[in-house]
Amino acid sequence: MNQTKIVLSYLALSVAGAAILVVFVSMTPAPTRLLVVLEKMVVAGVFIVICVFGLSFSLRPNWVRLFISKKENTVKNHSEALQRSFRGHHPDCKTFENHRVTSLNKTWCAGCLGLLIGCLLSIILMTLFVVVPYPPPTISRLLLFFGLFVIALVYLEIIKGSRHSIIHILSNGILVLSFFFITTSIVELSGKVEYGLYTILLCILWLDTRIQLSRWHHTRFCSSCPEPCKIYVSTIIFGR
Repeated sequence: MNQTKIVLSYLALSVAGAAILVVFVSMTPAPTRLLVVLEKMVVAGVFIVICVFGLSFSLRPNWVRLFISKKENTVKNHSEALQRSFRGHHPDCKTFENHRVTSLNKTWCAGCLGLLIGCLLSIILMTLFVVVPYPPPTISRLLLFFGLFVIALVYLEIIKGSRHSIIHILSNGILVLSFFFITTSIVELSGKVEYGLYTILLCILWLDTRIQLSRWHHTRFCSSCPEPCKIYVSTIIFGR
């Protein structure tokens, strides 16, 4: 299966998952009681653990793959790729200049920096969710659809290809925050912990879809780049 078909499959699954989620909530009667703190802690705990993993990936992408394989970069017959240095998890070339930002003498991947910020904010907000009363159902529904709208907007931003690193930071940060809004809204509207856990699984799918879109976009950029390295076209496992 080529990369375009993989991306389309991910997008189809993401849309189907979101549709099922909305149908579930619309068919579920309004909860007759408020969730107790322990129930909220279950959802919040799982969500925070996922955010901690997100933080680790923002600092060290592909560390799980490298841990399993016990190898650094794997390259097959692409000597030119080895000559290309990396800055901020991307090839050090003008094509990917807008994918990184430099701050305090350190170069960051713009997407990873946004993920880092979004995960930190979401952990704080999810902790508050456990102890602070949630807005009324009308606001919860607005936050739910706002979160779904943000996900669609982020996907479109990746497909279009932003020309500024700040846009990458903001889109990735607000993407994680949208996961928080959707998860907490679903829990409050349904009154069911299992719906919250299902939503968290969907959030993982939505994030993976964003990653697949990004890889597809990087490959397109790399293919049209005049440089000879063609790193994203090559069969490389990045450990940067």
